[in-house]
Amino acid sequence: MDTQEVLKRDLQSLEPKNFYMKHIVKSHNWYFSDYLNVPQDQIVDRMDYFKEIVSSKLNINFHNVQIVGSAKMGYSLSPRKLLRPFHDEVSGMPSSDIDIAIISENLYEQFWSELRGVKGLWYNKLYYKHLTESIFRGYINDGDLQKIPGINTKWENLVNPINVLLQDKLGFVHPITYRLYRSWDDLEEYQLIAISKAKASLEDE
Repeated sequence: MDTQEVLKRDLQSLEPKNFYMKHIVKSHNWYFSDYLNVPQDQIVDRMDYFKEIVSSKLNINFHNVQIVGSAKMGYSLSPRKLLRPFHDEVSGMPSSDIDIAIISENLYEQFWSELRGVKGLWYNKLYYKHLTESIFRGYINDGDLQKIPGINTKWENLVNPINVLLQDKLGFVHPITYRLYRSWDDLEEYQLIAISKAKASLEDE
């Protein structure tokens, strides 16, 4: 049974928490094994090196770094593109991203504080709805940070050196996106909601 069929079967048969533990938390990583073709006996060392690069540059715990999304499983769980394969750029369609979850209360609070200090930001209805919704759920998207003058520079100065190292040392060739989570509980809640939506989409088919 191929990976897509396994994911579909498990979405249909497993509770969201069990699916989360099996496919998102545990150490198998599709991008390393199937895209980069890292030999099986080297994957753990290569993933540890990935975590070492990110955690040391962000000054966070080694274990508080997690690849999620289609780069982790090979397929997307988004209801709009459910079980669509991770892909390179084709026919003008942008390539998939490598989504990295950063679990750090300190970084979360740092950038939440930065956002609170931006004059006029909270009078913009689009920003207000989008940002408050994510912050209420304990995460901040780097795409939001990149849109705000001043904060975008601080964020880019933080992650650009990481991106260069991941490209040079590990061969990452796809765009890298980040999401800051306040805690592991917030990451789990976000993922369980996404899994539940994917499960419901399959049931509606």
